Amino acid sequence: MDPAAAVSGMDELVEEVLLRSPPDDPAHLARAALVCRRWCRIVTGPGFRRRFRERHRSPPMLGGFHRPFLNVPDSGAPCGFAPTASFRPRNADLGGRYALDSRHGRVLVGVLPSVGGAPEARLAVWDPVTGEQLELPEPPLEREGPLLSWNAAVLCASSKDGACDHLDCSRGQFLVVVVVTTILSPFAYVYSSEDGEWSQRACALEFFVCFDHSEPSVLAGNALCFISANQIDSGSRIIKYDLGTSRIYVIGLPPRTSQCRRSAMLTATENGGLGSAIVENSRLCLWSKAVGPDEHTVWTQSRVIELQKINSDNSVLISYYLAGFTHGLNVLFAMRLDGLFSIDLKSG
Repeated sequence: MDPAAAVSGMDELVEEVLLRSPPDDPAHLARAALVCRRWCRIVTGPGFRRRFRERHRSPPMLGGFHRPFLNVPDSGAPCGFAPTASFRPRNADLGGRYALDSRHGRVLVGVLPSVGGAPEARLAVWDPVTGEQLELPEPPLEREGPLLSWNAAVLCASSKDGACDHLDCSRGQFLVVVVVTTILSPFAYVYSSEDGEWSQRACALEFFVCFDHSEPSVLAGNALCFISANQIDSGSRIIKYDLGTSRIYVIGLPPRTSQCRRSAMLTATENGGLGSAIVENSRLCLWSKAVGPDEHTVWTQSRVIELQKINSDNSVLISYYLAGFTHGLNVLFAMRLDGLFSIDLKSG
């Protein structure tokens, strides 16, 4: 056999073996890359990365960022990374900033204005794998006056038209969406990495909402959805920012959502639609938006998970509140006084 053909055939076999590496153990591929230059070239090639993600589809959860419960992002307290795999990100201390959002392989870090304070923001988009951090120009918030509430999100730029499967887009173009509320109404600014600037603001009709920066946003279709401050009142609602039309809409929450503080969290369904999870006593109720008989979308309860059956110590279940949702994995995080728990929405 021709020596070059033999080497090429061996490389293909090596690649097929390495493609079967467990996605939740990145150290396995790192060790393989240290064997020799040929293996390193295989593992670090863009074609291998694409095939690896196509094979495993759902990306693994490598860890999560947390901040002290009682602090807010402008308090200067450090942000921590809790690993769930062998992966350790570069520059994980973030220089005293906070992880505000994470999606499609990127983390939005920074400090947004304190409520009622000076309208200035310091934001950056960080790649936890390479350690690269891109500083963003300040959004033009100074014209708005004192801010009452805010939230922010980062996402792949192709989410606007659904042209990306998000398997290998972490190094492509991205968007950062900042939604804020003044005394008049909510509005949004969008930063495009392709244009390198913030868009003109998008306004809603005059209605009052209060964003909670600790509540994560959800990407449903081509829209970002934010939940308003989840307080004990009937005014809690969902604010939907349409990436295609740059318009802001208001959506009601499922029934009984406002009965308990921290009881609800926005989720995404398996088909990419909008969902919601609500803790009612010992039950986790899952809701989804569906088209009703009159062609209008309505909330329908899709599943109920009995938390008492998966709770080994039979402690008081009313102490649960929902703290996070992982995009693409359908895993919820629930907080109790004795720790943080993950609930797989597929297996229960």
